[in-house]
Amino acid sequence: MKSRAGRRTILGLMRRLAARLCWGWNPLRRREDRIEGWLNVVLLLLLAVVGSSLAGHAARTSYREQARVSAWERQHRFEVWAVLLSAPSPAAAARWKAPDGTPRTGALIVGPEMQTGAWVTIWVDEKGTVAAPPTRRSPVTAAVEMAVAVVLALALGLLAIRFLGRFLLDRRRMRDWQREWLEVGPRWSRYR
Repeated sequence: MKSRAGRRTILGLMRRLAARLCWGWNPLRRREDRIEGWLNVVLLLLLAVVGSSLAGHAARTSYREQARVSAWERQHRFEVWAVLLSAPSPAAAARWKAPDGTPRTGALIVGPEMQTGAWVTIWVDEKGTVAAPPTRRSPVTAAVEMAVAVVLALALGLLAIRFLGRFLLDRRRMRDWQREWLEVGPRWSRYR
C-alpha cells in the first residue's frame, strides 16, 4: 500500500515538474513559455552531462598532479632536528645535519619562548637548505575540491545563460503584451 502511494506521489511530482518545465497542457501558455521551459531542460541536461564529464576529468587531473607533488616532496623533503645556538630575536641561529650527514647552520624563525639550546624540528631539502614542509593536502581532497569547483563554475555560467534567456524572453513577452493591449485596449475603454 505504501509503495503504491509513494509511486503516485513520485509520478505526480514528475508530471508537475514536466508541466512546469515545458510540457504543460495549459492553453494559456505562450510560445515564450515553452521556449523558456525547453531552455531550462537543455541547461539542466548540459549541467548533468557536461558537468559530470568535466568534473571527472578535473578530479582525475588534480588527483594525479597532487599525487605527483606529494611523491616528489616525500623524496626531496626531510625532517631533521636543529639545535638553537642563540635566542630568537625574531630569528635564531641554529645548527642541523643535512640528509647526507654534513653539518649546516643558518637562521630559523622560531617562537619567542624558545631558549638557546632548545631542539626544534625543521624541514630541509636534499642539500640541507631549510625548506617549506611538505603539503598535507590529500590527493583525494584536491580532486574533490577541483570537481566541486568545476561543477560550480559551470553551474554559474549556465545560470547566467538562463537569466539572460529569461530577460530576453520577458522583454519579448512585454512587447507582445503592449502590442495586444494597444489593439484591445481601445475597444474595452469605450464601455466605461
